[in-house]
Order: sequence, then C-alpha cells, then structure tokens
Amino acid sequence: MAIPELANDLVDEILCCLPATSLKRLRATCKRWNRLFKEDRKFASEHRDKAAKEFLFLIMTEKQRICPLSIINLAPQHGDDVTPLPSVEVKRELSLPHPRSNNIRQFDMTTQVFHCDGLLLCVRDLITGPTACHYEIVVWNPFTGQTRWIEADNRWNPFITFVLGYNNNKSSCSQRILCFDPAGKETEIYDLNSSDSWRTLDDDLTPPGWTAVIAEDFTSLKGNIYFFAKEESEPQLGLSLLRFDFSTEKSSLFVPLPYQRPRWEILRLSAVRDEKLSVFLQPADTSKAEIWVTSKIDDDSTKAVSWNKVLAFDLNPHLQITEHVTFVLDEDKKVAVCCERLMDYDDDLCIDKIYILGQDNQGSEFGFDPLVPYQTGPRPVPLNYVPSLVQIELPAGD
Repeated sequence: MAIPELANDLVDEILCCLPATSLKRLRATCKRWNRLFKEDRKFASEHRDKAAKEFLFLIMTEKQRICPLSIINLAPQHGDDVTPLPSVEVKRELSLPHPRSNNIRQFDMTTQVFHCDGLLLCVRDLITGPTACHYEIVVWNPFTGQTRWIEADNRWNPFITFVLGYNNNKSSCSQRILCFDPAGKETEIYDLNSSDSWRTLDDDLTPPGWTAVIAEDFTSLKGNIYFFAKEESEPQLGLSLLRFDFSTEKSSLFVPLPYQRPRWEILRLSAVRDEKLSVFLQPADTSKAEIWVTSKIDDDSTKAVSWNKVLAFDLNPHLQITEHVTFVLDEDKKVAVCCERLMDYDDDLCIDKIYILGQDNQGSEFGFDPLVPYQTGPRPVPLNYVPSLVQIELPAGD
C-alpha cells in the first residue's frame, strides 16, 4: 500500500523547526520548497520564531570587510586539561558588491555594522561638506544574499548612530532603522515597509531625566535595542540599561547593572543566544574584570530580571584589554571572544587582536591583522551571527 503524502501544512510545520543551514541544502528538493525558503515571508517569520538557532562568529576587520571567524577548540581550559589551546582563523570575506560598481567593487563598511536576527545593518559615511554628511546604508542578509540599499543624506553630524530592529506586534511586525546623534537626540526612524523617507520622532532616545551613554554599546534582542544610560539627578548611582521598543517607539528603564559604581574602566554590552544580555565589567582602579549574564528576557517588561556572574579574571599584566574592547560570550562553554585594537602612538601604528578568555583566568591571544597605519579603518567587531531566512522588507507595492 502506498504511503500517503503529508499535508503541506504539516510539512511546513516540520520544516519550520529545522536550522536555516539545513533548509538551504534542501532548497533543490522541489520547486515548492525552493519558493517557500526564498519568497514566503510568512514561513520566514515563523521559522525565525520556531527553528533551532545556529550561531556563527563573524568579524568586521580593519579592511572594512565582514569575514567568518573560525575558532577551533573553543572550550574552557582547566589546569592540567589536555585539550589543545584554541586557534583562530579569519576566513575569506563575505561578498557584498557595491550597487554602483557593476558588482565588482566591494562595499566598504567604514563606519558601523549592527546585527539583528540574521540581518546586518552596514553603514558607510561620506563627508560632503562642512555641515553635511552623506550615509550609504545597506540592510543585508549574508545567508540569503538579499540586500536593501538606503540613502541618508545631509546629516550634519558624522558621529550619528544607526541601529536596526523591528516592532513586536504580532499583527504587523515591521523592520525599522533608528538614527540618533551622540546625545541621543534628533531621533529619526525609517520604516522599511513604507515610503523611502525618514521621519522624526517626537521624543528623544532617552526618557526625560536620563542621558544615553553613546558608544558601540547598542545591542539588539528580540527586535528591541538595549543601551547604557544614567539618571541625571543621581549620577552617583552609576548606569542602568534602557530598552528602546520599536512598537511604542519609546525608551524605558530596563534593569540596573549587577552592581553600581560611579566609574568603570571597561563597560561593554552584548547579546547571548537571542535570549539574554551580558555585560563586561571592570571597575576603575582595578585589574579585576567580570562578565555577567541576565536571566532569560521575555516580552513581559514587568517580569524581574536577575544577573548571574559567568566569568571572572585578572586583565593584568598579560592581557592588554582596554575600554574599547568588543566581545561575544559562549555561556555554555564559559568562554568569551574579545576583539581589541592596540595602539603604538610613537610609530602611529596599530594591531588588531583577538583574546579568548575562559575560566581560571585562562586566556589566549591572537594578532589577526598586520601592523597598519594608525586609525585607517574601523575597530574589529565580533558578531554572534544567526543564519536566517528572514526577508528584508520592501515598500508596500514593490
């Protein structure tokens, strides 16, 4: 007796649970599956919510390229453990041709790169005059190759920050770009599913009485943006995390840091497995540093969030990590991958470094770029990238 075929709805439900890399290999199975993986926005959205997620390390290098970062033997080292020490390899850059170069010249990400649920927001600034700066922006899915190019002309400030997120309304989830100046003011937003224009928000990035601490420390988690801020009336309390919600287009207090200090030597923020946040803390006037992780964060803002210390280590004398470090954490293996640029001010040279920090103050150090002229490109940025089928939204009618 012939085995009956499964209903398409049941097949789709099963496929929704498979990792994106597995679906890519199944694309040639039949025409329906190929269309499902490439063109069906509803399937892509459900897959993002249900599928087992894979996490790959990417890095933006001094050469203004996004490259996969292969780390072998990424495991904590313990005393007499015979596990080989980790090794690092920066692989060949991912292809992102510039749209005005006949697909020959690569796009140079000279300013910023930001990761949100399988999409990268890459930004390049071009100063066009004493009071204007032109930005080239691309929203890019490296896994599918889809891109969306966006213009942002005549911004007066060359230090504007761009971040990517989406609203969490189940009825109308839409991707959005947020743009703001170093003080968290003059906030603008761009809806990818609407007309090709920016609109100004009524409120600043921060609520009244708060000041954003603008650096590279903006992190996306479940479509929202998290960042550090301080309360103007009580600066002695240190910093807290604020959350910008793309659904309400407002920021609100999220959670205080694990402990309060008026000054930090290092204070950096990163996401963990699309569920939690982590902070790299080093109080001023000490070499002791820690990495803390929140409990799982859900959409209920009233639920209490707690912190758990995952790593603790001494940064001196062998680890030359400064306040400019960027990091991602593998919580399961209790290992942090950190990127840093070391400066030689006498010779105007710098070298980019990768540090792998584990338990028991274990650390490995790698130089992955040759000495280069001082400040010739962006600092190295590690990304805990999630391959995804998510499709970049287009204006209505396209």
